[in-house]
Amino acid sequence: MKFLERILITAGISLLTALSSAPATAAEVWKLGTAAQPGSVLYDIVMRFINDFNASAGSELQLEYQHVGNEQEMHQQVVRGRLQAGASSFAGGAIIVPEGTVFNTPYLWKNDDERAWVTDNHGVPVARKLYAEKGLELILVADVGWNDIICKTACLTPDSIKGQKMRVSPSPASRIVFKQLGANGVQMPLTEFWPGLQSGLVSGGDLPFLFYVTTPAAQSAPHYVMTRHYHHPSTFIVNKALFDGKQPALREKLLKALPAANWARRQVADTEKPKMAEFVAKGGFVHPLSDAQREAWAAVIRPGQAEMVQAIGGKAQQVFDALMEGKKVWAEKFGKK
Repeated sequence: MKFLERILITAGISLLTALSSAPATAAEVWKLGTAAQPGSVLYDIVMRFINDFNASAGSELQLEYQHVGNEQEMHQQVVRGRLQAGASSFAGGAIIVPEGTVFNTPYLWKNDDERAWVTDNHGVPVARKLYAEKGLELILVADVGWNDIICKTACLTPDSIKGQKMRVSPSPASRIVFKQLGANGVQMPLTEFWPGLQSGLVSGGDLPFLFYVTTPAAQSAPHYVMTRHYHHPSTFIVNKALFDGKQPALREKLLKALPAANWARRQVADTEKPKMAEFVAKGGFVHPLSDAQREAWAAVIRPGQAEMVQAIGGKAQQVFDALMEGKKVWAEKFGKK
């Protein structure tokens, strides 16, 4: 073998060896921001989505959990692309898409079946367009749970809230609820709520149980009153420019990895009762209400619906009308009155 040929062969072998031992190109990473924390079913739903997508996407793209306690900040970061995705609620997204909080209208739903069907078939299509206008791709609407009243002491009637300093979230639904109840509302983000309860700045507020029980509020305000005054759908979002910039096949993998909305709703519903039992066993208080007791709360709060929708502004009336039309169709379709 000629000298030059030996050199070329040796060089080729060296190149192949180098290539075979070189590390694979690292996958692009998207961070998914959420206030859901380990130990909650909401976190488990988020992680199922992350893990299922990562398994299917492989080296193309990977999702990574990122805890962000302030939901308003999380939404702003996703719009700006500092976070690529998020999981929250319409209330958490009010700073970007205030019209989404129409889904939180107090005492809007007759039952869970009506709520799920109307949301999926009449609400989500409208919400998706509104989110797209603000630079967000709304990829799933499922369930966080019902908001109930939490207090330092048992607050079992609407009159017990009058004059009390209650935390009001940035959601218009929260503002109208506590206005109707005659509370001394103090608006603050979640991150300030926990120290506010501990210091006595506020004596209560409202939260969905499965989130509440994972936070310091469960110790500072151990009375959970099941008013069921409004419902929180969960929302999964992606920065729209980033989503649109991916190949169709990868976008399809992302959407296919999402849990089914009704499956996620069942996880929330099936988890709440045993978690409440655990909470009570540890010294907490859960106060179920009869239909008559709950109607006493509704009678005070429900008249604020129209004011809330008007205060939201923008296309809030369009969203409300879509939900009301959906309620009408649901009643006709399923023979409900």
